[in-house]
Amino acid sequence: MTYSICVRERADGGHRFGVAAATRLPAVGSVCPHVSDHGAVAVAGVADPDAGARCLSALAAGRRLDETVADLAAAGGEGSQFHGVGTESTATHTGTDCPAVAGHRTNEGTTVGGTSLTDESVLDAMAQGYRENERDASLVRRLLTALGAGERSGGDRRVDDLPVGSAAVAVSTPGAGEPLYHDLRVDASDSPVADLRETYRQAKRGYEAAVERYG
Repeated sequence: MTYSICVRERADGGHRFGVAAATRLPAVGSVCPHVSDHGAVAVAGVADPDAGARCLSALAAGRRLDETVADLAAAGGEGSQFHGVGTESTATHTGTDCPAVAGHRTNEGTTVGGTSLTDESVLDAMAQGYRENERDASLVRRLLTALGAGERSGGDRRVDDLPVGSAAVAVSTPGAGEPLYHDLRVDASDSPVADLRETYRQAKRGYEAAVERYG
């Protein structure tokens, strides 16, 4: 039960992948967002806990993501949501039994999805937040901006009922590696999206200080 975004961007002749997610439950980073050098996937709803890893394994083996997601959906995906991007394809599936409001959006190199949303404007806000804000910023920053836009548009409809939420972001650039502050989680907070952005700021500052000091 999340709102999430997956992204594929051009990077040094190849692709960079990123994913971010938030929810009004603890530890979304342990189950929803998955990223590798081959793609990014978000899993929500009543899903096979291995579904994300299976998608990334299929991408690594050269299979298209849309084919893999179609197989997951056919194998009892009525209560599940899967969406993501690979090198050659995007894929979305929102099962008919996902808790309302549930839906997804697909643009070139981007998928957005959510369940238990206040309304579908959350999806549009995330997509717009990624596309139109901070275009010169890093992908991690823009994914955090997308989450913030989704939250401001209403986010998870259970925010007034549940005291603890979580958020996560991760980026992978094939062949280049990523600094440690490009893979972050806030597992339990009453303001997880804001805390994740602050965690990013502090982690980046601390990492750069350590590199400057110790090389």
